[in-house]
Amino acid sequence: MDRRKFLAGAAIAAIGGCQWSNPLDRRERLKIMGLLGAIPSKVISQFESNFPLKVEFKAENSPAKVWQELTKNQETSSQLFSISDAWLDQAIAQSAIQPLPAEVLTKIPQWQKLSPLWQQSVTRNNQVWGIPYRWGTTAIAYRNDKLKFDINQWSDLWRPELTGKLTLPDDAREVIGIVLKKIGQSYQLDNLNPDSDISLKLKQELKSLQAQVLTYSSEHYLQSLLADDSLAAVGWSNDMYRAKRQNPSNLEVVIPQDGTALWSDIWVVPKGVPAIAAVGEWMDFCLTPNIAAQITALTDAVSTSSDLSQVPNSVKSDPIKFLSPEVFNKSELIAPLSPSTFAQYQALWTKMRSNSL
Repeated sequence: MDRRKFLAGAAIAAIGGCQWSNPLDRRERLKIMGLLGAIPSKVISQFESNFPLKVEFKAENSPAKVWQELTKNQETSSQLFSISDAWLDQAIAQSAIQPLPAEVLTKIPQWQKLSPLWQQSVTRNNQVWGIPYRWGTTAIAYRNDKLKFDINQWSDLWRPELTGKLTLPDDAREVIGIVLKKIGQSYQLDNLNPDSDISLKLKQELKSLQAQVLTYSSEHYLQSLLADDSLAAVGWSNDMYRAKRQNPSNLEVVIPQDGTALWSDIWVVPKGVPAIAAVGEWMDFCLTPNIAAQITALTDAVSTSSDLSQVPNSVKSDPIKFLSPEVFNKSELIAPLSPSTFAQYQALWTKMRSNSL
């Protein structure tokens, strides 16, 4: 849940930020809160040119700050928020957001064109709780100036050269998911029966992986890598995309060939905020082919739009952003777990972290 915090305010401040309000501008306001750099400033200007609205976009440099604003309940003045899919079910459980009413969905014809993968990711009990507008992956970054081999799949993290030199997310779902992929399973299993062959193998692999770990961090994993403390780190593609651009000669970023976890950023409407047509118009606008191409080319993630024909070939050739169809088909969104399975994950995680597997 701490995904996308690293360098949020440094590398991409020029392509997204706060849009200050002109008190002399009498147009109706659409107030949005999201992450710094997730929406290029030119997209906001283009929206204002196409609709009789003034956008007040407040950009925060971490998902946690956006979440704090969203959970202020009736205190928020924003009509639309961007949150990570990792926060969606918590937002629903805490009644921080509301499902999109029919009158808003009718303003989002692009919703009907989205892949079922993205549609299903925000649908609960036949209610649509948000609109995914960009996505990325869990990835591996490593120091190609220090290691004498290429990392291509999850099993490479178990190589002896990485003993005590690996940084992993402080996240049970991600770490256990990595091991499950390594042993040929889904990134997530519905039931980790402790007596099953899969669970026994999982425990063995988690124990051996623990010996590789220098530290667990969901926020500062790239800092330790760039400071030469670790040689490889698992984290999120948008962080790594920016880091790679800043360190092109000594940092390599790969999406494992055996598949990985997918994540998305989602537009949601806070609880208690009246549904207005402008909310749907903004959501739809972000998914139109021209704007989807700009979001993909100018930010650190890829639009969920089904039409990316206007994305430049130079961007489509970037292996950090664009997975091969084979790897994408082996990848999956992290879905909610049942309470019993969640307890199994947490028990394994606690034992792994305490070296008691």
